[in-house]
Amino acid sequence: MYLFLASSVNFVAKDISEKITTITKNKRLIFIPTASEVEKGDLSWLDMDRKALEDAGFSVEDYSITGQKQETIQKKLEGAGSVCVSGGNTYYLLSQARKSGFDVVVRRLVKNGLMFVGSSAGSLLAGPNIETSLDDPTTAPELTDYRGLHLIDVAIRTHWGSKYFLERYHQEMDRLYSLKQKMILLRDNQYLYVKDNWYQVISVTEK
Repeated sequence: MYLFLASSVNFVAKDISEKITTITKNKRLIFIPTASEVEKGDLSWLDMDRKALEDAGFSVEDYSITGQKQETIQKKLEGAGSVCVSGGNTYYLLSQARKSGFDVVVRRLVKNGLMFVGSSAGSLLAGPNIETSLDDPTTAPELTDYRGLHLIDVAIRTHWGSKYFLERYHQEMDRLYSLKQKMILLRDNQYLYVKDNWYQVISVTEK
């Protein structure tokens, strides 16, 4: 099982691609922008993540899981080398992952060799829960718990040190401090490289 969990794929796509190439020659990547569907304003960061993956050599196919069924998601992901779950609202992403059955499909496929790349919300989703999210939970009021995919046993907190998230961190710091769980803070030029039960934080030279 291989995971590549980033704050911003835009900064680290080339390094991730080089590692994935040593594992598989399959460069077909399914890009899932679902978490961004409730985001307002400038979405250039989403385009930059997608372009960075293309520039790194991946054959990128956009695919939203919203409104999909488990069987169609299974067919879409089968044959791909990697899936990239992008950023946006983590609560909305978790809700759609459960409604569509994506959570069931991706857990099974990742354990059978599909490479999982996360960017921001997508990285949080891979953990035991998404309680480290700074997003608005009212986008998914039907959620009764915040359990993630549990592909790893450590929670991720992305964009540490980013000036764009400074105000949100100030507002949420007391809550983050009170969480009783293992947690890794990632800067935008870092990602967590996971191989089975082993993991390492990798820093990439900033642009």
